[in-house]
Amino acid sequence: MLASLWAAGVGLAHWETQVALPGELTRGAPVIVEGEAERVDRFEGTTRVRLAVARAGPPSGPLAPVRFRMNLSLRGEPPPLLPGQRVRAETKLMPAAPPSNPGEKDFGAARRRQGVAFTGGLDSRRLLVLSPAPAWRVALEDTRIRLAAAVHAVSPSKDAAALFLTLAAGQRAALDDSWEEAFSRAGLAHVLSVSGLHVAALALMTLAVLRRLVVRTGERWRMLDARQVAAPAAVPFVWAYVVFTDNQPPAVRSAVMATVVLLGLALWRRADGLNGLAAAAVVLVAWAPSSVADLSLRLSFLAVFGLVLLSPPLRQALPLAEPDPAESRRVHRWWGQAKETVAQTLCASAAATLAGLPIVAATFGRVSLAGLISNVVALPLCGLLTGLAAGGAALFIVTPSLATPLLWAGAWASELLLVITRLFAAAPLASVEVPSLGLLSALYAAGLLTWALGTGRWRLGGLLAPAAVAAAMLAPVLTPRPGLRVTFLSVGQGDSVVVSSGGEHLLVDGGGVPGGMDTAERFILPYLKQAGISRLALAVLSHPHPDHALGLASALKQVPTARLWMPAGDGGGPLSRQVAAAAGPALVEEVEVGHPPLRLGEATLEVLGPPGPDARELLEGVNDRSVVLLVRHGDVTVLLTGDVEAEGEAELAERLGPVTVMKAPHHGSRTSSTETLLERTRPRHVVFCVGRRNRYGFPHAEVEARYRALGSECWRTDLHGAVTVESDGQDVRLLPFLPSEPSPAAVPVARTAHPSPP
Repeated sequence: MLASLWAAGVGLAHWETQVALPGELTRGAPVIVEGEAERVDRFEGTTRVRLAVARAGPPSGPLAPVRFRMNLSLRGEPPPLLPGQRVRAETKLMPAAPPSNPGEKDFGAARRRQGVAFTGGLDSRRLLVLSPAPAWRVALEDTRIRLAAAVHAVSPSKDAAALFLTLAAGQRAALDDSWEEAFSRAGLAHVLSVSGLHVAALALMTLAVLRRLVVRTGERWRMLDARQVAAPAAVPFVWAYVVFTDNQPPAVRSAVMATVVLLGLALWRRADGLNGLAAAAVVLVAWAPSSVADLSLRLSFLAVFGLVLLSPPLRQALPLAEPDPAESRRVHRWWGQAKETVAQTLCASAAATLAGLPIVAATFGRVSLAGLISNVVALPLCGLLTGLAAGGAALFIVTPSLATPLLWAGAWASELLLVITRLFAAAPLASVEVPSLGLLSALYAAGLLTWALGTGRWRLGGLLAPAAVAAAMLAPVLTPRPGLRVTFLSVGQGDSVVVSSGGEHLLVDGGGVPGGMDTAERFILPYLKQAGISRLALAVLSHPHPDHALGLASALKQVPTARLWMPAGDGGGPLSRQVAAAAGPALVEEVEVGHPPLRLGEATLEVLGPPGPDARELLEGVNDRSVVLLVRHGDVTVLLTGDVEAEGEAELAERLGPVTVMKAPHHGSRTSSTETLLERTRPRHVVFCVGRRNRYGFPHAEVEARYRALGSECWRTDLHGAVTVESDGQDVRLLPFLPSEPSPAAVPVARTAHPSPP
């Protein structure tokens, strides 16, 4: 039933997310869009609006009916805007770019699953609001704003207030990103959104409170069991909390299941876990088919599936006797019940972890071990915090002054939960890296199901699960590796190169934009994790410009390195100091031509630039004083040129001969790649590290044509994504991450007899 409902959801989601776009609308060209705001998320300095576009057209023409969704980023202070309002804006339809590097998250795929086909941006002052917000939306938003102010007024810290508001009003965006990492390491990531845990805790607490009220009302209800009255009365409270916290799919799933359980109690019928899960699936497929691909919802369903099927056999496997209900000694009875509660919580945590492991491993590349214990410690506090959040919000709506004690207690409970999270996140082996199981996920699932549902010898099939994990972990070790691998990462308009040989690794530069995204977090660290690189033998800052230094500094804060090379004569500027500080205890050396070669696995690194002090003084630009490296592996040579330009190339050319692969100097600028350098090096392959639609127009057309005239094979990170060079010491092959696209600067030229890349 669950499998068929999932298939139905996928089919309906495909229909729901179809794009109907007139042919005259050109992607990337200015366009007028008009539609209804479905979601409004406010961040510091920007606002993101999910827009269901109903009409669109060119700025000078009429608007035609269309059907698609897009994300609008509003810069500056936006006008008052709530979901349900109709707006008009002039923007550009920009399709999401695919991931360009191994390990990089595919944000575009997630948006497409939600029906978001394009993104766009504009100044918030140019957004035209066409209709007022529904009255209930205005009241709800006003209540949330006043609630946030009241919580901040009594909270011990900004983070505690943000966590409490996440549970009380669904305002997760207010929580700092660093806490998401801490909660993930501690195995408490489910706390950061209104999920099944919170809704289930609220349902149980509401049922208990209403049941006690029914019992105390006297003779009127004596003919009925108190549960038959309290259970259906608790249902509206559960759904009110879900609506107030913005109808998050995992919360809807849990609310449906809670409704099934509560109505079952009223009818004296036992609720079945799998039937409740199937009922939730029916509601979600009908309400929001695209939610079947939502990561949090998939993990939520798998967690419940694990609780239903895996928790009982896990509890049976524990060598701990169940408490004796006939125990007459009160202290012993309480102690037995406490041990059983801990055992049940431990088994539930393990069941949820095991059930979701394939998806967690594929998405995050690690699994939290701390979660097995942290949930035992934190779950009682989470239940209390949910009651305080829901109760405080409900009482605040009725009378804000009486809600203050609950808000104060909830804020301090949130602070305590943050302390617990920080302690577990800092514990050794809080989380362990786990490779993606891929096709082995089917073997893993078969093992879990066989062990959970089988009897006798059939339970031995459970060994398939650890066997699948072991095979996934051994696969990278057993896979033959090339003697040298050089990967030119696509980090936007900047450089970042990873060199690996014989189990040792080098990182040259890291991209970066002042005030822009963290290129290390977005591109470099995911690649290093995917490649199994946790430590560097050497890091190199070619020269202290932001598009080389910022991402390197960010990466070195999380990946230790034994050595750091920097250009001699740099003078210790602020960017250089930032990189050196991030490298921590690494041996920092200023290098220039003549520096002793360094062995990196099977390869050798030779320093060819910057030149010595006398020649360096004659070079005016920082680019010309870049660290230039020649990576030599047998007969194969890879030249990493930094950003040297004409003057630096003239100094460099004297020390060079033909090379196999060269990184184009200064991103293919017309101020570099001189005829002299190209005649001396005659590279078989050249890689341009450039950003998509960069404002400099790199690589310049005449420079690319110059390489092609030599017969060099041209590769571009804006078109090909990350470009990987693999060498066996005699020849190379180049592997683009993205399917090959024709270069806009490509022209037919005579080709030399060089081997073509695969």
